[in-house]
Amino acid sequence: MEAVTPIVSFAGVFALGIIFAVLGAVKLRLAEILQVDDAQYGRLISTLMFASMIAVLIIGPLQDMLGYMPIGIVGFVAGGVCLWILAGVKSYGLALVACALLGVGAMCVNTIGNTLGPTVLFDGENPALAQNLLNVFFGIGGFLTPIFIGKFADKLGYQKTVSIIGAVVFALVVLVFLADFPEAAGDFELVASLGLLGTGAVLLGGLSLFCYIGLEVSMAGFVSTYLKDHGLTDEQANKGLSGFWIALIGGRVLAAFLLWVTALDVVYHAPIIPALGIAAAIVIYLMVVAATPKAGVVAAVLTGLVLGPIFPTVVGVTFFKSAAIEAGTAGSVFGWIFAMGLLGATLLPMLIGKLSAEGTIRQSMKAAVVVAVALVVISGILWLGVPEADPEEVIEVVAMAVRR
Repeated sequence: MEAVTPIVSFAGVFALGIIFAVLGAVKLRLAEILQVDDAQYGRLISTLMFASMIAVLIIGPLQDMLGYMPIGIVGFVAGGVCLWILAGVKSYGLALVACALLGVGAMCVNTIGNTLGPTVLFDGENPALAQNLLNVFFGIGGFLTPIFIGKFADKLGYQKTVSIIGAVVFALVVLVFLADFPEAAGDFELVASLGLLGTGAVLLGGLSLFCYIGLEVSMAGFVSTYLKDHGLTDEQANKGLSGFWIALIGGRVLAAFLLWVTALDVVYHAPIIPALGIAAAIVIYLMVVAATPKAGVVAAVLTGLVLGPIFPTVVGVTFFKSAAIEAGTAGSVFGWIFAMGLLGATLLPMLIGKLSAEGTIRQSMKAAVVVAVALVVISGILWLGVPEADPEEVIEVVAMAVRR
């Protein structure tokens, strides 16, 4: 059914929000079950991100070749099953394996959500607006997960609570069978996607996401620990984490509204991402210097508000400047830039976890401030130095990569 098709894209990013939030939401309980410190737990997050980084490089071009349906089926099924494994995990080694496999499911639902939506919403003419609307649902998934776990983990137990979350992700696969997807290009080769790295938009968009996704994943994974360090209880810390996700949703809703009422020339050529990067550096620094629990909560919530619009705007601007939708390379472009983003998400949580284990979680946030400053510089170059691409030129770049 054609009406179901856009719903699949929303379901994909919603499921991704659940998957990316779950390790942060269960951090305090799962670390206790596995008897691990912050550094070891940071490796769990990094394993999820590293596996996602490898998977998305393959899944993007595969979607361009095979279409949306097989990617969607694998994503929702694998996501649900891996969450069930995490629900019953007893050993650190099995948790690492589950996180690695969860990365594959995450990137399937991620790719279908973030490429199908900009293609079918607004006739494919406003990818930044589509991305911000879609990623509101990513935020909703991220917000509801810690709320649900905080409310029911004591009543139902850790295993049952996480199993229910896995069932929700698994059940979304029904939508894939009901949707009427656009046809796949069918002739796009895996090696062809290498040519896209030669375009400035893809390279700089990927480096921007390297900084941004590293920041978002680190905040989502360690905000509860940060607030616990301020003397809050487990329940209060999870509520603070939910506040972070609520603010992230609010930032994307606000951005979607502004993009709706603003002309495209302003949307794609204004310094939106550099400005948000500056704000991110400021509010994360406020987390470092917060002297009271209340100040810590406020700083964490402001961080979510500022970070919210950055990811969808970076993806939308990269699609626009690389002519990805018109050239039929959206899956591969998204695969490359998201893979670079996940490299940041692999390294930064590991670094923050290591610094936290050696010192304090608040002082470890200084590394995030440095990454936010890097985001300002890289996204500034994307804004100033990269013109909009011609779709035919993009196709020729891809063809040259195949001929080589």
